[in-house]
Amino acid sequence: MTAAPVTLTDTQQWTLHGEATGRDYLIQVSIPDSPPPVGGYPVLYVLDGNARFPLAVVGRDSLTLRGPDGGTSPWLIVGVGYPDTRRFDSEARSEDYTPAVPGMPEVDSRGRPVGGAGQFQDFLQNQLLPQIAARFDVDASRRALLGHSYGGLFALYTALTRPRLFSDYLAISPSLWWGDGFLYALPSAGASGKTRVLLGAGDQERGQRPAFAETTDAPSTSVPAMCDNVVCFAQWLQTRHADWIIDHRSFKGASHGNVMWPAMQAVWAFLDKKEQ
Repeated sequence: MTAAPVTLTDTQQWTLHGEATGRDYLIQVSIPDSPPPVGGYPVLYVLDGNARFPLAVVGRDSLTLRGPDGGTSPWLIVGVGYPDTRRFDSEARSEDYTPAVPGMPEVDSRGRPVGGAGQFQDFLQNQLLPQIAARFDVDASRRALLGHSYGGLFALYTALTRPRLFSDYLAISPSLWWGDGFLYALPSAGASGKTRVLLGAGDQERGQRPAFAETTDAPSTSVPAMCDNVVCFAQWLQTRHADWIIDHRSFKGASHGNVMWPAMQAVWAFLDKKEQ
């Protein structure tokens, strides 16, 4: 008997070349099991799509199910990954997800390029989002971005620099240490309306304080000692954007590597709440 490959139902994929970044991306889309609501489908964009897209799809189809015979939350899911990659393309994501920091080398200690977040934002804004809008019936006012680790850093960087690009930003275990607390020094991008932000981390990866807070020239907004980095960043973000809806979660027993499993339940509870 010849075995046939298994595919995800109502899912399609294609390769898209990024003009701003100069690299190719694997775009995967999962269409929900319900027709688009009035105004179109809300859309969840998932970074590290090779690894995270299937988890996000299973999360939607399991965690938002309205009973055995009911439907699920009508979110279109878009995975943004890299061709010929099993889970993570370390070099590509290191460049795409990290902001450029003045005076910082263009490669990290492992020789991977960094600092390309601005170009990756351009790719999303000028190519991917318009292409998804052209192919599917979507709601331009409901776009969410989900990222983990460097991806979480990118989500928060985008919330602070291009807040209107997405309506919801979901940052799990974000690399807040990047650039010695670079995010804290960013100038305000101005009013952005009711932006929603969810931050989370596993309780097994909690640090006493970030590396930049140990230095004598740390910014005045640095995180105090004995404070969870994610909690403190959420508090700082709320003082800066009082009109934003900000939530933070700690996932019991989760480490940096496996935190996306419990985090996915929080992600869908956060997104699905607005749909009900």
